[in-house]
Amino acid sequence: MNLLEKSKSSKRFRDKKDHQHPNPTVRINAVGKLDDPEIVVQVACTDDSPRVRLTAVSRLKDDLHLEKVAANAEFLDVRLVAVERMFSQRILADLLRSPENLELIGICFSRITDRRIIESIAEDTGYSAAVRRMAIEYYADESFLEDAAKEAQTEPERKSEEAVEAFVDAYGGGLRGVRAIGRFKRSEKALKALGTIARKGGETGGLAVEYLCSALASANPKLVACAEAELAVLRDPDLIDCIIRSLDTENLRQPIREVLKKIDTAEAKAALGTRPTENETATERSTK
Repeated sequence: MNLLEKSKSSKRFRDKKDHQHPNPTVRINAVGKLDDPEIVVQVACTDDSPRVRLTAVSRLKDDLHLEKVAANAEFLDVRLVAVERMFSQRILADLLRSPENLELIGICFSRITDRRIIESIAEDTGYSAAVRRMAIEYYADESFLEDAAKEAQTEPERKSEEAVEAFVDAYGGGLRGVRAIGRFKRSEKALKALGTIARKGGETGGLAVEYLCSALASANPKLVACAEAELAVLRDPDLIDCIIRSLDTENLRQPIREVLKKIDTAEAKAALGTRPTENETATERSTK
């Protein structure tokens, strides 16, 4: 082997080891060049720099590799991100067999939308008592929302409001009950329930609006359209203020502007930089 070949060989060796370099910046650059997903998993599981390990987990696409990070990583932040990136609900259910962190359990459940899987977890003694109780709670919540949606089809306003109010009361009422529904903001039924709560106004209405606004950032166009429809009918100035505050969140700015255009009140126009006419302002005042 000549000197040039030795030099190239030495450089390749150094490049392969750069993911173990003491400088985090060097490690981040090295992670972007790694071809072996097992090494990327190792970096995600063990690197003491948040930037490095989160860069590593962002490169993983296979659920089996992400499962290894979610189950074995030393740091919670990268485990949570691994769960968020997974698609297989069966693998998510398997992760719940050996949980030790409530936040991890919660995010696993938030990613499982198949009610049959949730029901099977509730009945499987291989899961801990805490996980099974949570599965029962999630399954019951989704079933209740299903019933509320069916009732809403027959008598849309009255029965929907009664069903949602009963649901909120079942979880202690007030903000606690709204948060219980908010856990299901990936569900159109839950978003419609939040819309019903929002229309009643007050503190619980404000919290419901916050959940609906956050749903506008969903990658699911059906959920975005549902949340937008629920927000667009609101006219209470206090609730509109809640919507306007979401303009401060960068990824919500454009969808919130679209909602405010549909609301079209004086407050909404002011937030959009559109000056309302005198007649519109007078109408707004008379309805307050």
